Amino acid sequence: MRERLNTSIQSVSLILVAAGLAWVVWSQDTTIKDMLTYLVVTMAIIEGLSLYLIGSVYPESHTTFKMGIIATLLILLGIKIMLPDMFVPLTITVFAINFLYNFYTNSKRKKGAFKRKQGRKFL
Repeated sequence: MRERLNTSIQSVSLILVAAGLAWVVWSQDTTIKDMLTYLVVTMAIIEGLSLYLIGSVYPESHTTFKMGIIATLLILLGIKIMLPDMFVPLTITVFAINFLYNFYTNSKRKKGAFKRKQGRKFL
């Protein structure tokens, strides 16, 4: 059940990014930097929720990667202030890496090959 909810959350995040970028194209008021700032904050919240839901089910490597993505999204907010010219390409790169990894994990999960290994218990 949690894996399905996680897949739905990841689909919603992809739709939000596409809708936000479409809004920038058709709106004359919003700039791409402003929209990406909103999307970075939203994606950090969505990734945190996703990590909370499936952190104990997926392997530790997945948890580590997702924590890295959340940290990267928060670092991007600092990059927006310090290196504004690099903000847009770096943000799009982070979104692309995140979505490719999400599709990879969802397909691997459907095959049943993406599960947390049971640790040995010492008596």
